[in-house]
Amino acid sequence: IKSEIFKKINITEKDQNMRSLWCLLVALFAGATHAEIASFRLPSPWSFECDKTNSSFRTSGHLIPARCVKVPSSSSEKVQGLQACKMTCGSKGTLWPTPTGQVQLSSDLVHFIPQDFRVVSVSAPSEDVSNMINQFADVFREYLYMMNPDYEGEYKNPFSETPFINGKTVQVSISVESEDLTLDTETDESYSISIQRMSANELSRNSQTDRCEGPKATQRVKSKGKAEEAPGIHITVSGKTYYGARHG
Repeated sequence: IKSEIFKKINITEKDQNMRSLWCLLVALFAGATHAEIASFRLPSPWSFECDKTNSSFRTSGHLIPARCVKVPSSSSEKVQGLQACKMTCGSKGTLWPTPTGQVQLSSDLVHFIPQDFRVVSVSAPSEDVSNMINQFADVFREYLYMMNPDYEGEYKNPFSETPFINGKTVQVSISVESEDLTLDTETDESYSISIQRMSANELSRNSQTDRCEGPKATQRVKSKGKAEEAPGIHITVSGKTYYGARHG
């Protein structure tokens, strides 16, 4: 009888030891998972440059005016990703729909976060057109939000108010001539867009708002809070119709 009791006691102790070992393994695995979440990635050893030598014509027989090629970042004057290279490579970059008129494309890119984006004025012939412009401005802003993997929807900005990069202020003025919202094969979807660098004083003189309402006028709303101190750019978009301005 005593022998059987000792066996049971030994088995119980083994079970407890196994449970303790299992708990220890779970704790270690959880710690490893937490360490993985807190990890970071090293910068890519590659960069992309715009190749305008037409070198592919000699090998393929097809003329490619400009293309982005991968090069070691250590030998590149400006380290940038593929998408950044495409935006400034060639005569029209990634502009779409492809412009048919005159295009002057800068080789510089401006970094900004969604809270630096402001629609400062809207010139529209009717309240319906003005409301449509405000809606597509909201859609564009949500596209910016969606670039952050932490975006959870409902137009909540997932970007930090104190980012590690020093972004530029981006102010946009939108102008539409026609109040016709019909979209068919005869709709004029042409647009023009100009981008100008502005100093801190020039930006502070511009009013800042996210909503502009009221027909047949250029609406401006006084700036809320302190004026922007960082320099940035001002974008002017104009179109014959709402659909043209939306392309811009």
